[in-house]
Amino acid sequence: MSQFNSRFYDFNVYPDSSNSVTELAFEAKRYGYCGIAVVNSAKPGEDKLPVDFSIYRSIGISGKPSRLREEIKKHKGTEAILTVFGGDEELNRAAVETEGLDILLQPAQFNNVLAKAASDNSVAIGFNLGSLIRLRGEARVRELMIMRENLKHARKYDLFMILTSNAHSIYDFRSPREMAAIAGLFGMSKEEAVDAMSAAPLEILRRKNPDYIQEGIEII
Repeated sequence: MSQFNSRFYDFNVYPDSSNSVTELAFEAKRYGYCGIAVVNSAKPGEDKLPVDFSIYRSIGISGKPSRLREEIKKHKGTEAILTVFGGDEELNRAAVETEGLDILLQPAQFNNVLAKAASDNSVAIGFNLGSLIRLRGEARVRELMIMRENLKHARKYDLFMILTSNAHSIYDFRSPREMAAIAGLFGMSKEEAVDAMSAAPLEILRRKNPDYIQEGIEII
């Protein structure tokens, strides 16, 4: 069976005014996804979604480290997928050291200490492939270097990895095969890329289940 027969998810879709969430859902379905997480946007009714397709609510958290901690603690235990948009080392440290965060997306400064904290708190590392698609020249090279470094730390500490298009409109989506090919530019294997769009998102959803308490403990 082809690896690309998996159920794929894009967990960082950021709607703008050009397309509705429903339009984004139908486009994602056409590209081969079975679910998306929309950041800071309301979910449409089930009757407005494609068949066999799910939309999840995501809260994007940004700001000073103290605010990050407060917001993560505030929303911890809810069904919302919590994502911090990565930045410098101080911000990233506050994010990965606060229990309850789901994804640290594209941290610009990431190291072994932060990776260990992410592992301890089950934080997935997100790779925003939309930046590689949009950027050109030296900026794109810098982004590739950051991703290559983050991949090294994620592998060393066996972190879950998430691939996202960071789609703002219907034109930003890429198929899972295209996403895996782009991820190969910074060294991610096809198997890792598939897991980052299927197994890793499913693991986050599993932890969002109200019957989940902590690793190895669930309500029966």
